[in-house]
Amino acid sequence: MMLRAAEELPLPLRGRWQPLRAGLVDLFYYDYQEFWFRDGRLMLLGNNGTGKSKVLALTLPFLLDANLSPTRVEPDGDRDKKMEWNLLLGGKYDERLGYVWLEFGRRAEDGEHAYFTIGCGLKAVAGRGVADHWYFTTSQRIGADMHLIGPGGAALTRDRLTAAVGEFGMVTQGAETYRRAVDEHLLHLARTATGRWSTCWYSFASRSCRRSRTRASCPGRCRRRWPRSTSRWSPTSPPRSTISSSSVTNWRR
Repeated sequence: MMLRAAEELPLPLRGRWQPLRAGLVDLFYYDYQEFWFRDGRLMLLGNNGTGKSKVLALTLPFLLDANLSPTRVEPDGDRDKKMEWNLLLGGKYDERLGYVWLEFGRRAEDGEHAYFTIGCGLKAVAGRGVADHWYFTTSQRIGADMHLIGPGGAALTRDRLTAAVGEFGMVTQGAETYRRAVDEHLLHLARTATGRWSTCWYSFASRSCRRSRTRASCPGRCRRRWPRSTSRWSPTSPPRSTISSSSVTNWRR
């Protein structure tokens, strides 16, 4: 694939981070597809069954919480819908490697543009499910500075992606490391006044956790991040954004 000039891609207009583009590579029924946001908003129009909810399910909140469980990825929370189906399509492929990514941008005070791209690579094998997956962050722009598809038309392996990202970001297999990088760069939700890592990622993506909960009743897998000084999640500093799988996504901070 040919690299595009930066002028051909959407440019950020605000001083805060907003999504500019989302993309799927060899996932679901897409070989390569980009979805462009406008002013931080994305509207998907189509008939029932065309995949609108699937596109959002594979991007948000998945690329924020890095949770592969069906109850978090699938719009209906069906536990029987495994992530590998989005790659193998129920037996159409024996092995498939794909990517999902999301690009953010902002305009600095000096007028310069800054970019931050986050994404996940997934490899599924028949009979083994998701055999491997990894996450990446980079200041590069996909399509302008790097590609996720190699010269032969196949999606990059983890090693080739690591080489492509180089010094401009990171590639990791650790979901915790990835979440921390995303939070520190985009969200700044992770630190309490005492400096403890206490972000509840379930509450960030679910309205049902926007009320005070006890540690034992929290449905998320983040109890270990609760402040040690209290057994109750503090409702005084709730997440400032709520991401839901709907046809229209607004990015607000």
